[in-house]
Amino acid sequence: MRKLAMICSAAALSALMAGCTITEKSASMGLTVKPESTVITTTDGKPFLWIGDTAWEIFQRLSKEEVQFYLDNRKEKGFTVIQGVALFGRSDTPNFYGEIPMLDNDPMKPNEKYFEFVDFVVDEAAARGLYVAILPTWAHNVVKGKDDKSFFDVESARFYGKYMGERYKDKPVIWILGGDRNVVTDDEYDIWESMAHAIYEATGGKQMMSYHPTGEISSHYWFHNDPWLTFNIVQSGHYRKFDKVYRFGATYNQLVPKKPFVNAEPAYEDIAVRFWEQEDFAKHGKTREDVISPEGRIIDTSVYELGFFDDYNIRNEAYWTYFSGAAGYTYGNNAVWQMYKPGRKGGISVLYFWDEALDRPGADDMRHISKLFTAYPLDSFHVDLSAIHGINLNEDKFIPALVANDGTFIMAYMNKGQNVRIDTRKLNAPGKAYWFDPREGEVTEIGEVGNTGIESFDPPGEEDAYGNDWVLIIDSGAPRF
Repeated sequence: MRKLAMICSAAALSALMAGCTITEKSASMGLTVKPESTVITTTDGKPFLWIGDTAWEIFQRLSKEEVQFYLDNRKEKGFTVIQGVALFGRSDTPNFYGEIPMLDNDPMKPNEKYFEFVDFVVDEAAARGLYVAILPTWAHNVVKGKDDKSFFDVESARFYGKYMGERYKDKPVIWILGGDRNVVTDDEYDIWESMAHAIYEATGGKQMMSYHPTGEISSHYWFHNDPWLTFNIVQSGHYRKFDKVYRFGATYNQLVPKKPFVNAEPAYEDIAVRFWEQEDFAKHGKTREDVISPEGRIIDTSVYELGFFDDYNIRNEAYWTYFSGAAGYTYGNNAVWQMYKPGRKGGISVLYFWDEALDRPGADDMRHISKLFTAYPLDSFHVDLSAIHGINLNEDKFIPALVANDGTFIMAYMNKGQNVRIDTRKLNAPGKAYWFDPREGEVTEIGEVGNTGIESFDPPGEEDAYGNDWVLIIDSGAPRF
């Protein structure tokens, strides 16, 4: 944590010498969704690019100085949304300062001092132009699973929803109900509905809201037709590399009414593939102490036979998500979501500690997504697979394509450096072709392209090479970078 202390001190000294303060941006940062739209827009009508970060335990694990350090890092990398859980543990799970969320284990007795820290995080994020997507509670406090203890009922959920809604109705907050659980019973559904309607009424319906389910499940299964559900959330999860996340776009396109969707929990960088199945150390003739250090870090990765998700896997899922029509994607790192510090008990075993993991390459790649979709805003194109000429199977080398609403550009994403043939008749005029590098954000001109037939493009590097992903851009207009 010496790195954190040094950076925080330097930042504080720099601000003091400059005599500057950060001015908070408040409700003017509101977001909205127009009827039958798949895009989230700002109050001034511009498309909002959701690049989220998974920080589930930010309200419990970090100090004020650590929060500022974390938010500065995420702002610099182009993130726009921070996802955190107000009540991640139980009602008596304390935050960094020893304050518990609820007094007397009563969901109708919120601890003011605890929520003052939540206020701090929201305000610090707003000062940096970031939205906080708040989960009022992790779903284990509602859903009665094997290890879950129901904490809320309909009445207390309504009280808590009203409390939270009124507290943050004038802040740049997005609401996410649920928390890695599906709705299994009618009682659970009634509790979520009670909380959602209380928030909706308290905020006047002016803030966005959705529901976070388990892996490879979508919020629309239960709540799509409810007025409080502004957008859908899918968790593509941590099951496999080259997960076919593009299939979700096809599903959402068939729903009525149309609403935006966000992949709010894809595979985390540095988490073991199917981690819940890979910690049977005994079958490898090892003990936990052989694999996990006393500080909680993995020191022997050989027992994780399915491997770990890396920056390439993160890019692959991110581009497949956006290129399937999503309004947003949320990055996650296994150490950052749980703000994992040395010596922590419990949690999912990590490769790095949280402050070290902030600068992992997958997180840094988010800045290039911001660059691409700032130049080509989400409301300027639509998904059009007919721009790809030839067989394009729904498998590991699937190539998604986007076409400008006005015909001025075509984009395609090749995740393995595979050759692609483009039907340039989708363009409104001849133009130029470019390679966009998702690893470095660099743009390289290919040359002139017509708009009368089929043209072939071969990405740099070897075909089928792991990590050799590229975005092809064909643009009939002026350069945008």
